[in-house]
Amino acid sequence: MKRIILLLGFAIITAQGFSQISFGPKIGVNLNRLSTDFNQTITDIKNESKTGLQIGAFLRIGGKTYIQPELLYSSRGGKFTGIPKGSTDESEYTYSIDAIDIPILVGSKVLNMPFVKLRVFAGPVASFFLDKEMKIDDIKDEQEVMKDCAWALTLGAGVDVLMFTLDLRYEFGLNNISDVEHQSVKNNLFNITLGWKIL
Repeated sequence: MKRIILLLGFAIITAQGFSQISFGPKIGVNLNRLSTDFNQTITDIKNESKTGLQIGAFLRIGGKTYIQPELLYSSRGGKFTGIPKGSTDESEYTYSIDAIDIPILVGSKVLNMPFVKLRVFAGPVASFFLDKEMKIDDIKDEQEVMKDCAWALTLGAGVDVLMFTLDLRYEFGLNNISDVEHQSVKNNLFNITLGWKIL
């Protein structure tokens, strides 16, 4: 959390040296896929994607090169099937997560025309879980099976047309979010968001 506060402080201070600042709301869709390694407890694992919502606001500081911190509410999750060790029947495991995401992006405008701008960007994302749940065959697991936060690296591209800004991103999960021994779960997601630059 201290790292995020320091990064946000740096972004605000750096804003004094830039000539352009814009901000606004944004909304989008997550397409989430969990990367799992349960080889010691589950076999024949098959992963499936799950969709979720993302909504929040962004602040863009800079011109050709810019810094963009964001504050987002994000719902995500994932689903996979597999056969638990000692069983012959397949089970379905469903993860659901509501989180506050704080991306700190650094970007560059590779096409900078008066009404259309094309951008590329990358940066870290901290996700703090508000609500988390795992179900096995639609029955909630009452154990504490997930950690409270996740770290990711996001890469993407965007286009600005007049006051609208459209982003396509892919997030690579960096840490194991499972709190269960011998189980590794990483959160990877693709999202598309549409923003409106008020300023």
